Amino acid sequence: MAGNKFEEKYLPGDSYGDEETHEGEGYSLDKPIELAAGLFKELTSVGKEVSLVEITKVIQAVTTKPLDDKAGGTEILIGLLTSLSSRSKIRKLLTDHLIDSLWDTLQHPPLTYVGGDVKYEVVDPANPDPAKPKRSDTITFTSPDNPNITLRESVPQAPDGLYQYRTPDGSYNSMLHPHLGRAGTPYAKSVRGVKRLQGVKPDPGLLFDLLMARDDSKNIENDAGISAMFYYHATIIIHDIFRTNRQDQNISDTSSYLDLAPLYGSSLKDQLEIRTMKEGKLKPDTFSEKRLLGQPPGVNVMLVLYNRFHNYVADVLLKINENGRFTLGCAADADPETRAKAIAKQDHDLFNVARLIVGGLYINIALHDYLRAITNTHASNSDWTLDPRVDIEAQKFDDQGTPRGVGNQVSVEFNLLYRFHSMISKRDEKWTNEFFLHLLPHRKQEDLEKITWEELGYAIMQYEKKIPTDPSKREFGGLKRDSATGKFDDKDLVRLLKESMDDPACVFGARTVPKVLRTVEILGIGQARKWQVASLNEFREFFGLKRHETFEDINSDPDIAGILEKLYTDPDMVELYPGLMIENAKPMRKTGCGIRPTYSLGRAVLSDAITLVRSDRFNTLDYTVSNLTSWGYNEVQYDNKTLGGSMLYKLIQRGLPGWFPFNSVAVMQPMYTKQANAKIAESLGTITQFSLADPVPPRNRIPISTASGIKTALSTPDLVPSYLPAFATLGTPGNNKTLKSLSSYSPATLNAILENHASSLPAAVSSLVQSEGAALLEKESFPLRKNALYQLDILRDLAIPLTARFLADLFYLDLRSDENTDGKLSATEVYRSLVDIHVWGLDGLTDDAANAWNRRRKAQEGLNLLAQTTEGLVKEVAGGMGLLGSAKLLVLGWDDEIKNGGVRSIGWKVVQELLNRQKSDIAKVVDHLWVGASVGAIGGGAGGLVRAFTKILEFFLKKENENVWNEVKVRVEKGEDVSPYVVEAVRITSEYRETRVATNAEAIEGQKVEKDDFVLLKTGDAGRDGSKVPEADKFNVNRKNDYVTASTTTGNKDVAVVFVTELIKFVAGLKNLRPAPGEMGNIKSIRLGSDSREYFLNDTWSHLSFDPSSKCLSFQGIKVISSNFTFNSLEGALRWSCIGQLVRLEFFMGRLLQLQAYHLDDVNLGTWMTLTTVDTFYTFLSNTLISLFDKTEKLGLVFFFGGGGGGYAGVYFFKKI
Repeated sequence: MAGNKFEEKYLPGDSYGDEETHEGEGYSLDKPIELAAGLFKELTSVGKEVSLVEITKVIQAVTTKPLDDKAGGTEILIGLLTSLSSRSKIRKLLTDHLIDSLWDTLQHPPLTYVGGDVKYEVVDPANPDPAKPKRSDTITFTSPDNPNITLRESVPQAPDGLYQYRTPDGSYNSMLHPHLGRAGTPYAKSVRGVKRLQGVKPDPGLLFDLLMARDDSKNIENDAGISAMFYYHATIIIHDIFRTNRQDQNISDTSSYLDLAPLYGSSLKDQLEIRTMKEGKLKPDTFSEKRLLGQPPGVNVMLVLYNRFHNYVADVLLKINENGRFTLGCAADADPETRAKAIAKQDHDLFNVARLIVGGLYINIALHDYLRAITNTHASNSDWTLDPRVDIEAQKFDDQGTPRGVGNQVSVEFNLLYRFHSMISKRDEKWTNEFFLHLLPHRKQEDLEKITWEELGYAIMQYEKKIPTDPSKREFGGLKRDSATGKFDDKDLVRLLKESMDDPACVFGARTVPKVLRTVEILGIGQARKWQVASLNEFREFFGLKRHETFEDINSDPDIAGILEKLYTDPDMVELYPGLMIENAKPMRKTGCGIRPTYSLGRAVLSDAITLVRSDRFNTLDYTVSNLTSWGYNEVQYDNKTLGGSMLYKLIQRGLPGWFPFNSVAVMQPMYTKQANAKIAESLGTITQFSLADPVPPRNRIPISTASGIKTALSTPDLVPSYLPAFATLGTPGNNKTLKSLSSYSPATLNAILENHASSLPAAVSSLVQSEGAALLEKESFPLRKNALYQLDILRDLAIPLTARFLADLFYLDLRSDENTDGKLSATEVYRSLVDIHVWGLDGLTDDAANAWNRRRKAQEGLNLLAQTTEGLVKEVAGGMGLLGSAKLLVLGWDDEIKNGGVRSIGWKVVQELLNRQKSDIAKVVDHLWVGASVGAIGGGAGGLVRAFTKILEFFLKKENENVWNEVKVRVEKGEDVSPYVVEAVRITSEYRETRVATNAEAIEGQKVEKDDFVLLKTGDAGRDGSKVPEADKFNVNRKNDYVTASTTTGNKDVAVVFVTELIKFVAGLKNLRPAPGEMGNIKSIRLGSDSREYFLNDTWSHLSFDPSSKCLSFQGIKVISSNFTFNSLEGALRWSCIGQLVRLEFFMGRLLQLQAYHLDDVNLGTWMTLTTVDTFYTFLSNTLISLFDKTEKLGLVFFFGGGGGGYAGVYFFKKI
């Protein structure tokens, strides 16, 4: 992010500013020598061993035509790109050129199509010219809210259109060509064929038997480790964009866009069959495409997961209801018909926005799992991906550069090319054999190669007649739906997934197609001939590849080449199909090539992948926050730090929560086998980040919400805090220093040390909050109008930076401040790091496995940042360089060093005592500090403190609690204790929870707890346990707190109460405090999950977190005393400042001084003077202090406060501003 990091404001899960993009020198393809030199320089600088031969091949690959694809130039280029920094300008230039060249090989839009035939009908003499209805997509359905009302919905027709959402049939994707790519339109033809091929071509059955039939004697499993899951995703894509009409095979009955038609269908009628028509939901575990029931069951499992993801998205969208876009458009007392239409409109909007979001996940899986498997970039640590959605600078099309969102029409060539039957695994080949035997019960295994198309076609028709017309009743793979929920059993879905992820796919090339598909392939060869597609060499020439000069160029196997020569005579005569499938397969390259396609197929697949994504308006120009909502866009946004952007794991973890470890080596990139993933992780040195465990049923969650139950749980040694096993996973490759001593961490040790400072901490915290709070208030609040009405984001701009400062000082973290002017960290960095660590520690293993990997990584980043910066400070203290080094500066009166009696001085003493207890082991001390600051020592940690403050303040500011809030303000003004009010407000409002992990079987209040179960301690609920708390729902400031008080179960609650109380005291001094008008004054939160847990949205509504981060309040004025003040006004100001509130004093000499003033009775100023009255203090201000300022710019004074047998010292600073 650009700008000063010390001015950055905290935004959970996001950033207010954009990240900086590319750096380095500019290069051009027009200057290949300079480009080669720059590429060599950048590669060697990152330790990449590269030869001049490889550099030469790369330059040739991007500048020479036709491309000799057998030289491997493209694959070498991809390998080198994965070695370059994501900020490299050369990487950007070469990636853009690769995308541009792949895009350039196809026409946009296509200019040639197949089909178009004359149709005849018998004329009825009685009605010779009947009116023909306009084409429309119309459905009628019963309102889900009122069975007596029937509604009709129609897709708008030209010239009207549906622009914000995808239409069911894909029309209006292109604004210039609304019907381009629509379902029900003809296939395009990409390649112009002028070669006169044989009039009598080789028999299709002979071609299959000699050149395509799988050779069972050879090992054809993919050597890069690609799994069957890759084939399943490819199968969904293939059925997404190809659905040849059975009556007219020139027509595709699905759209030419990746719109997930196998799930959603290609018409309103299809959608009606799978939708509930209420709240945007789909029928449980239901998908539209019945053809896929004839595919291996793993394909259908993936569609079930997409269904579940859709329903999850629709649920969250409605709860967030961004800008009210999903609010029912009718009054509560609307008539039934108006209400029915409003419900239908709400459902329409929710369904279509959810569809766009699910489509975004689908595309990101295609780009960051599927394409990374094709190019084998997963086998590297690189975040490079061939993402065609990027902006490409103007080159040759127009001043907009390579176009996007112009529409697409799939072609017959790609219909043939996407027949990935060679990849079918041996396990799925067996399943296919069994499926065919099911279709043809009179046949035997050995007969499957002899069946005719007529026989198979009839069997398929009979099979399809038995498929339920209601998609929600369909079943597959022997799985049965639950009669009550309509869902499949998670256990069965997990079993199929595991088997699929363990199953290696096979390779492309000659003699690799399962024999059972002989009839299907014969039909494909025949269809290619009917479409009259170009030859293999014409196809290669079209894609800028060298023509095959010999049959050995096509396939180097002498046997294959010899057969081809006997059948076709000349390489130019070889047909496109089956030629595409019998070429040599590319060698596996790490990185560059993973699935090992044949040469022509490999190039064409990359070109089509670029076209399918880049030509789609909803994947490019209209892939926006405004269409997907902020949360939706963020939910499916890839993170390059997560295996280069992998996203398929999220689909699995969302649909089957808790079954797989969050870091399952199989799930994080399931398009590779588990064995291959483990091998890759070993080679990259990241294996410790993964779990090799197989899936198991989700752990039980045992909720405990009574005071007695929680006390029992806390006293049970076999129930350990969840942060201990969570933190055990935080070790990172190459960083063994951090966490090496975590096993020695003891919460009791820190609590005991903090108890030693219990008497001095309140005054130190009060001073910190009042002085720093006033500075933040002055800096961040802004006037709304002239009558001194101010507004402030009380959380983002006050509570959060104050919390960061408090915890950083108490645990001696390296936050830059006036007491640590060389600090390396900003308040935002400290707070974000502590919250990330806290979230991982308390919820990482128990909440939302779909986000757990990223949460752990953020916790690792936060831990490393805090540990590395804190280590130097601890070493200073260990070497006597801490407070001692600051003492000299303190004597000189400097305000940028540790203040005696302040929170940071206590933090220094905490470090000193830890060093004594840990025998000067720096690593152990550092671990105690970051663990203590994040989860172990202060109730709720950083986020918990802010959440508690927020809930308390919201409670006090409610209209019905006005009297309570007035009492608090009066007591604050008088300097009286308000902590009982704070504690009682916490009890009333808190929903705090913590988790314990059972290391052995236990029983708590009659509930059985098994080993590894999660025990959820709902301490917030316990504070309102009616069996222990009289009138638990009523506010009673005199209540005895001899039960769990709903703040936390670990750490020092007293310290937390002190800090939160001081925050409340500070804001109580703001006049007429109230929520800002409109939504700004509210905190947006929603509830999710079976236990209705509250999640807070961040400022941009893009991210859900456990703690609030933004709430704007209005107030009237900051206390200011002008230069012409009177004695009485000064006296009033000093009485008002008895609570330690900062007061600005503007003196008649024109100097603005900042004063920290306290109650003046019995205050002794050493040998200078005794201040006993306001008059003597006024004299001191106007004489002594001002005269001292004539001699120095800064002045430090030591105030001793005492009386009644007790007291404390404080160091305060005055300075000119």
